[in-house]
Amino acid sequence: MPISTMSLSDVARLAGVQRPVVSMWRRRPLPDTPFPASQPDGRYLADDVVTYLRATGRGNNPEPELATDLTVTASPTADPADRADILSLLAARAILGGDALAGVDVEDLLDDVEALDPDDEWLFSEIEDADIDRLAPQADAIADNAYSTAEAYEELRSRTAPGGLATDLITTLADIATALLGENGTLVDVDATASDIALSVTTDESRTATRVLVATSPAPAQGNTAVHRTTAATAPIRQCLRRYRVHGLAARTTDLLGDWDLTEGSVILARVAPSPGAAMATIDELTLHMDPTTTALVIGPASVLIDELPPDQVGSRDAFLRDGLVRAAVRLPRGLLSEGGGEHLALWLMGPGDPGHLWAGDLSGIGFGESTRQQLLDDVVAAARASHHGRRAFALLHRTDTTRLLARSLPLTALDVSPTDPFPVSAADDAARMADLLRELAAPMTDPFGDVRPQATGSGSAGSSTLGDLARNRLIQVLPGHRFEPLPPGQLRMWTADAVASRRPDAVDLMTLTARHPDVALTRPGDVVFTSAGSPHAVVDAEGGSAVAEPARVLRISPTASLSARAIAATINALKPTRGKGRWRSWTVPVVTGSRSDAEEVLARVDSWEDQIRTRLDLLDELRRLATRSVTSGAVSFVDTHANPRDGKASDGS
Repeated sequence: MPISTMSLSDVARLAGVQRPVVSMWRRRPLPDTPFPASQPDGRYLADDVVTYLRATGRGNNPEPELATDLTVTASPTADPADRADILSLLAARAILGGDALAGVDVEDLLDDVEALDPDDEWLFSEIEDADIDRLAPQADAIADNAYSTAEAYEELRSRTAPGGLATDLITTLADIATALLGENGTLVDVDATASDIALSVTTDESRTATRVLVATSPAPAQGNTAVHRTTAATAPIRQCLRRYRVHGLAARTTDLLGDWDLTEGSVILARVAPSPGAAMATIDELTLHMDPTTTALVIGPASVLIDELPPDQVGSRDAFLRDGLVRAAVRLPRGLLSEGGGEHLALWLMGPGDPGHLWAGDLSGIGFGESTRQQLLDDVVAAARASHHGRRAFALLHRTDTTRLLARSLPLTALDVSPTDPFPVSAADDAARMADLLRELAAPMTDPFGDVRPQATGSGSAGSSTLGDLARNRLIQVLPGHRFEPLPPGQLRMWTADAVASRRPDAVDLMTLTARHPDVALTRPGDVVFTSAGSPHAVVDAEGGSAVAEPARVLRISPTASLSARAIAATINALKPTRGKGRWRSWTVPVVTGSRSDAEEVLARVDSWEDQIRTRLDLLDELRRLATRSVTSGAVSFVDTHANPRDGKASDGS
């Protein structure tokens, strides 16, 4: 074999254990069975490792020799070019339906591949450029130790293709696509980003054969061919087409900008880039091909599809909402990439709909178990089919007023009150509550500056410093938030990243939190809680006693520092998004060169204005919700307060 050695990480993968376990095996050898000796380069002979695992019975792989070839080929230290060639050889073996490649005449193999791929769209160049004589035995060994060559291809591909979706998410998206797909509908894989989902749909034996269309960004070279010869730009597309062929599916290709000629009931699948500009451009292109019978499932980072965007980028996303093309928007839990990680993904269901409303849901605080997946499937399919006729109880999604999201530039899942809540037992309850809301809204607001006025007192110069310098000089402390599992509701305030952005803390149960996290530290009065995820946000926790959940952090000011917590929070809220870890250290904030108490008092008065305005907005939200469900149904009506009770006509005052 060309590759016959392993690193300790490779040994762990082969044995099915964590990397520290292998180190323990080395330090604590069994009697008469020492751990294999390393080679001069620090690696271990694969045969020696297999012999050791067989002799000791250590690990969780009962037949390590069957996975040895796959493990060493998928090793991060293996030659990437060799690995790519082996994948291509496995694809050729799977598609040709033959047995061993070793010993086959190279020219005959090239002739067979050229007959399959005469226009060199997906395989011929890769086989022509591969070192077949050297790598064919290794490809054969991987295939021979798998259930099938196609399975061997998928296993090697999955181990070496980062950024894939988790199996549970793929299955859920495939189930949604299957439910939405018409009998003669076409699956569209936009930019070769959704083959996982499309293959999960097309391998469903209960369905008739489903047509798959791969819409690619590069313009066709000629006719209906997509790409010719492998380049950095065309490689992902060729790999996608090759993968479909491995599973016996001849996907049609077309230009992303061309005419897709979709059949009724087609479903478009797209996974968009983490760049808002690129993501919105892709979505814009796919919407041009939609009609009333077509739906689209778009998967991408929640930071792009759901969360607050910078002002120069939010306009493109808002356009889809105004046009009523986003039927549902769901923020998904963490850990739904194949390699795990803390990134939140999001799902859009797109199709012609109601520009005034969308169905939204935030699943970030719950697990993605079987029950959640089934509820998500049911809700998204129901949202796709929802109309003004009838009602359905949704488990995870709520109906959101799109105009409120646009007017206040909120994240798409920020509003958690649905206008389709069940009607009250008595319409009088809603009428009475609306009367209370109208009185509160009509009452004058308190003027926090009613007893003071601004007056010039000098020509002081403003000072500033970075948070990094302030932390190094111990004028501030920056404390991390805690990692909490989902907690039941209660009375204890908790600042999450989303709560900081909306300036409204969550409320969780104190007893549950202290039982699970007895050592958790709460905020002190005057602490600044901030987050650098996406757009920077900050809020002053004037009362203290709040829990803080990561990635939110606490900025605590030294009593002797000439700093204003409210001035720092205001400055952070005005910052634009920046990249990189620890970016908060570079943020420049004001240093008080005048009176610290005066600065805090004035800014507290400003915040008082804001609190009153936010309270009024909340009252307006509730009034709108009640009017939507009661006035539109006829359960409550508004009467003219100047009407003459005797004749029902307005009085002229005489």
